Amino acid sequence: MRSSKTLIAALAFAGLTACADNSPKTFSGFITDASMNTVTVRALTDESTCTFATTAADKSDANGLLLGAPVTVDYTGKLKDGAAATKIATDPTYAEAVGKWTMPDPIAPEGVMGVEIMVEGAARSINMATLVYTSWELQGEADKILLKGQSLGNGQTIDFTQTGMIAKTADGNYTLTIEGTGTVYTKARQ
Repeated sequence: MRSSKTLIAALAFAGLTACADNSPKTFSGFITDASMNTVTVRALTDESTCTFATTAADKSDANGLLLGAPVTVDYTGKLKDGAAATKIATDPTYAEAVGKWTMPDPIAPEGVMGVEIMVEGAARSINMATLVYTSWELQGEADKILLKGQSLGNGQTIDFTQTGMIAKTADGNYTLTIEGTGTVYTKARQ
């Protein structure tokens, strides 16, 4: 009699264990909100979002959890708000790109000009009235971005795109080289 109860209890426990899905899973998207203990991610394929608990997650590849950054969240269990993330990784090029990039102004050497690259794809010119940066995006290749804007002058407005390459110099500074123009900006240290 006792052995049948033990067998039934063992089978019930095995059934409950089989129902719990703790296999590793991944959720990819874009960061829409981040706090000290959570990150909210909008899915790649639709507008749905999920908020993950990040307290115990490996954040070594999180790169600051900047808004708009492409992100991959590893988790176990069911996909639901509050699910515990086990690892969070963002595209390092996104974090490298965000900041103020300048060079000396050739007309006013005591001044600078350039571009400010902001989170969520926004960009703006720094001291350049005729070259107006408006947005940016990742190119899908490491250290490569696409800048967008408008060139104003002679009564015309012309939309433009520029490809920029980010590089880290030996002294730890970052440069942004605009392909085809010879323009090299240096990232302001924060």
